[in-house]
Amino acid sequence: MENYISKVNFSDKIKRIKIDIGLSYNVPQSQIWLEKDSDLFVFGFEPNPECVEIIKNGNIKKKHECHGTPLKQEFLENQFCLIPVALGNVLHPEEMSFYQMANDCGTSSLFHPTDPSIGPVKQVTTVPVYSLTHFFDIFPWDKFEYIEYIKIDAQGSDYDILVGAGDYLKNRVVYITAEPEYASYADCGRNTTGNITSYLESQGFERIYHDNTSDPTFINKKFIHLKDSIFIWQKG
Repeated sequence: MENYISKVNFSDKIKRIKIDIGLSYNVPQSQIWLEKDSDLFVFGFEPNPECVEIIKNGNIKKKHECHGTPLKQEFLENQFCLIPVALGNVLHPEEMSFYQMANDCGTSSLFHPTDPSIGPVKQVTTVPVYSLTHFFDIFPWDKFEYIEYIKIDAQGSDYDILVGAGDYLKNRVVYITAEPEYASYADCGRNTTGNITSYLESQGFERIYHDNTSDPTFINKKFIHLKDSIFIWQKG
């Protein structure tokens, strides 16, 4: 992970940082964020090799009309860092099985799918798994005091990802949106709205209802004074 972060050369105009976890192939949330804030830089995490290849190649084409606007090449080159790993609650980096789905690569997961409606498994591969703590331990905090927003859509891993961030959430993150998916995959029953809410409340967050988000969204009470100065978006 350090190799990816150390290669980032922030231009003088960059004043904001957001984190997009679970990108699918088109990175639609980051696209909206970057269109809104010209001084923003986004770190994006995506473990699916198929999605990673499409993103890296640039000039992304929508696979379905209902999918969001793809990330533009200009942002990919200048204001976005793709980190091709999975995130979870692991003490040390390790490798895990990853289920790549045939119908929609965005439904791929570290957890075995059990819902027939999301289609068959295309293949099982092995991906590296880190925690957000590993990322934050080497993040350039001397340049940025806090992370504006973390959006997570990780097909059952959201709760694990939050726990894996340690104390960084309470000290360094303003907004969080996480998807409570627990029914379509095996062994992710802890990834519920209740568990996510309870954990984030223990970290000093409170749940809010925001016009720009669909999944449960939270604000850090430590940074409540920033609530109107930060743009957040998560739809679809």
